[in-house]
Amino acid sequence: MSARTRPMRRIVILGGGSAGWMTAAALARALAGQGHVITLIESEAIGTVGVGEATVPPIHDFNRYLRIDPAEFLRATNGTIKLGIQFDGWGGRDASYFHPFGYLGIEMGGIHFHHYWLRHLAQGGADDHAPYNLETLAARAGRFAPATRHGPVHHAVHFDAAGYARFLRSHAEAGGVSRVEGKVAEVRLDPEDGFIDTLLLDDGRTIGGDLFVDCSGFRGVLIEGALK
Repeated sequence: MSARTRPMRRIVILGGGSAGWMTAAALARALAGQGHVITLIESEAIGTVGVGEATVPPIHDFNRYLRIDPAEFLRATNGTIKLGIQFDGWGGRDASYFHPFGYLGIEMGGIHFHHYWLRHLAQGGADDHAPYNLETLAARAGRFAPATRHGPVHHAVHFDAAGYARFLRSHAEAGGVSRVEGKVAEVRLDPEDGFIDTLLLDDGRTIGGDLFVDCSGFRGVLIEGALK
């Protein structure tokens, strides 16, 4: 398989859901005004993984890149605030560990906090690090504020994945992304270089492209099927 040299003007995304529409919205934002044609193919007959999405703090960076208002995002996705991740039973049946977002302690006198922490333990101190992390204390108290006078409260969001996909679809389509309803019946490869050239839909339509992104989930229609 040789590398292609032609410009990648036509971008085809196979699959919707949160993965497909995140891809579409991000590409529409990144390539705005450059003459690209972005098409997303999905079928309402094919279900998506409709679960609650558990994110980590960089989700806010992604949303900021798309210029999404945080309050609008929470309303549209039925989102709830997440201050960390709790792991129950990982170190034994009764073990429990809460991994908070944000910083644990602060550097003092040029010495990192974990050195003070280890000395504290060696001298018989309690091993509960909650008093040194704002997010842990807030989670235990069931409290939240986006920021304090000492800085931000690091957090992520739990939200409805299907709701997020619908929300991003509106942003992507506003940015020029075209949605095509249909199922892929055949993936046609370029006989010269082996790259994907065209997708044949079950109604006979063909969708050609220069770059194809597989967001078809566990099925992996392109990466696990045509290109495997």
